[in-house]
Amino acid sequence: MNKFKTYRESIDIDYYVYFTKAYFAFNAYLKCKYPNNNDTEQIQEIQGNIIVLGKFEGLVNSGKHFKDDLIALRDAITATEIMNNGKVINLSVVKIGKHEVKDVFNQKFNKTQYFIKAIDGDKFTFTVKKYQSNPFSYDDLDQVIINAKISKTQKEKVKSEIIGFVSKYTVNLIEELDKLKSFDEYDSMEQGKIIKGIYQGYMVILYKLRNALFHSEVEPNEDVMKVYKFAYFTLRKIVHKIPVS
Repeated sequence: MNKFKTYRESIDIDYYVYFTKAYFAFNAYLKCKYPNNNDTEQIQEIQGNIIVLGKFEGLVNSGKHFKDDLIALRDAITATEIMNNGKVINLSVVKIGKHEVKDVFNQKFNKTQYFIKAIDGDKFTFTVKKYQSNPFSYDDLDQVIINAKISKTQKEKVKSEIIGFVSKYTVNLIEELDKLKSFDEYDSMEQGKIIKGIYQGYMVILYKLRNALFHSEVEPNEDVMKVYKFAYFTLRKIVHKIPVS
């Protein structure tokens, strides 16, 4: 009976394995398409890939169950807490694309000079009085602010300026995916904007799910398995649509 118990427990499909196989295929495409970029840069580049975006749009418009699977993925992620790099994967604020390299805030506030910059590599730096941060990504903003040796007011100012700057480079996937339920009510131009935002946000979340799984940050349970089930369903369809030449 022990052997029966072992086999019975392994009878269900392991969507962690299936997702991994699908991501390996997707990653092979990224490596071929963007050989000189690191993993993070490849995800940024794929967000602007009009060929894959076109395939994604085709799936949304006509792919069997694809819209339902995207919504199911959203619901599964929001129903549990999956950690990536020490933070819960959050669908309400997903940073997409590459930000513009520029001064975010370069002036005095409350008699204190601030130098807040958006720099290459999709990173930021700031200088307040004599304190200067190292370059950091938006995902690390909270921790950088906590560790900064500046006053509470100065921390709040730096954080608010960066969040304000990044807001035009973010998408709320919870809200955007909800629009798929009444997708036919939007005109073609608005549909295109919705699909592009979902596509870009999906690629970011897909990478976070990959990292969480590959870096052993996930708690293997039924709720998390459901996340990777629908991540696999959607990614599998996309991979099969990507041309091999």
